[in-house]
Amino acid sequence: MLTIPTPETKRSKWKLALVIAAVVAALFFALTQAMSSMGRAATGGALQLTVDRGALTQRVTAYGRLQSSNSSTVIAEVSGTVDQIHVYPGETLAAEQAMITLRNPALLRAVDQAELAYLEAQASKNSTEAELYERQITLENELALLASEIAFAQEELDTKAFLLEEAIVAKLDYLRSETTLEQTRLKHQLQQRKLEAFAKSRAAELKAAEYRLQEAEKQLEMARHDVAQLTIRAQRDGTLNELNTELEVGSSLERGQAVAQITDPSNLFADLLVAAKDATELLPGQVAIIWIRDTAVTGSVLRVYPSAENNQVRLEVRITEQLPTSARANVNVSAEIVTQTLSDTLRLPVFEAVSRNHSTLELFVAEDDRYVRRTVQLGVLGENYVQVIAGLEAGDQVLTGVPEQYADQAQFNKEALADD
Repeated sequence: MLTIPTPETKRSKWKLALVIAAVVAALFFALTQAMSSMGRAATGGALQLTVDRGALTQRVTAYGRLQSSNSSTVIAEVSGTVDQIHVYPGETLAAEQAMITLRNPALLRAVDQAELAYLEAQASKNSTEAELYERQITLENELALLASEIAFAQEELDTKAFLLEEAIVAKLDYLRSETTLEQTRLKHQLQQRKLEAFAKSRAAELKAAEYRLQEAEKQLEMARHDVAQLTIRAQRDGTLNELNTELEVGSSLERGQAVAQITDPSNLFADLLVAAKDATELLPGQVAIIWIRDTAVTGSVLRVYPSAENNQVRLEVRITEQLPTSARANVNVSAEIVTQTLSDTLRLPVFEAVSRNHSTLELFVAEDDRYVRRTVQLGVLGENYVQVIAGLEAGDQVLTGVPEQYADQAQFNKEALADD
């Protein structure tokens, strides 16, 4: 059955439509206000902070790796072909333990040649000694014969002197004997000088022969040392941290090539990098908390390097606590170094405008019904608080995130901020 709408029915529908429109408008206004409020919060809206007294800790964050303070790189001292690999990374090594065996036939031949050269040098020395001894005996015998001839000539001269007095011999015979004695004495003196010169040359020749023998002995020693180096051994106790990945049986190894790295896992330290702007706060002896995966251990700053690279400064931290089982060389770690700790100081919660230590800011401080601009001197910047040095007292209310229209004013009413 068709019903014809009356005027009253039409008015009821209009009323319902108006109510719905009012509700929608109210919801839209509330949503707009919420969005506006969220926008102010996201852009750093005004916030009132309270100055109080308490503790303040400043920390610097650093990142790096664990390194061994007793680490050594094993270098191949001779060239050769890898014949056998005895150990692999992760194994515990003892000093002088064999790690790799090389093969080099040329070094073995060099030992044989050096042995022959040593024997030749030794034989040459013995021959030189024998020859020099023979020459010495000859010179000494000749000197002795000349001494005997001098004695005989002296006797002969004395006899002829007697016979000359008795006029038995002619004076010419006496002079001839006198001349013979003098000549024999000169020959004796010359022979003595020859023997002295021989003694000096003998010492020089023996020394030269000894040097040649020592040289041959040294060459033999070096050749044998090179052969011994065909077995590459651990230089110290520790853990094999790295092994040259290119090494395999049959591969060539050149002299001076790095073979492996041995570390002492009980002597690890943190090798860290910190931002250059924070490095000025670091000093040896400061306490550090080092995070090794999920475990925190205590350490102490050992040294801070003086130069920066890529705007970062290197520092080393000695670990003073027992290391966890997860500690390994080259494991990534993070650290927090406590640079300053103030037990009771005037402080203010950290806000956006505070970005560095010892800064001076213009802040608005609540005074009765107003916010008044003050010059505030801040000190140490901690994790959650910044130290107040001058310009504020405990209990002061500081307004942060001041709207732009009031930022340049000396003061403004609190009501004006509330109206905005």
